[in-house]
Amino acid sequence: MFPTLPLKEMAVTAADYDTKSDTAFFADITEVFRKHPEAAKKYALASLAVEHKLDVDYSRQYGVSWTEGDRVITEFRDRDEKPPVVRARICLKYELRGQDLECVHWIDAEE
Repeated sequence: MFPTLPLKEMAVTAADYDTKSDTAFFADITEVFRKHPEAAKKYALASLAVEHKLDVDYSRQYGVSWTEGDRVITEFRDRDEKPPVVRARICLKYELRGQDLECVHWIDAEE
């Protein structure tokens, strides 16, 4: 289904981040969250470090998540596979493609 790595291989380290550019990026994002406080209550900024450790490539894959009890399960699928038909999706992660934000990871909405 999807690769499983030992927890020690999943650890995110400082080497996964570029401190100078990340600091500037977070400063800009912080201002956007402050400027739009109502929208900010619905969103959070997520790191893709775990996806990078799993070699997820959002240009050829997408993520689908669901809950089982108190766990969130995420599965990465190839884009060339026909996705299941669903009534609605709730986007969890967007990726900037050119000038557009594209949803690359979602959950199927419950009816």
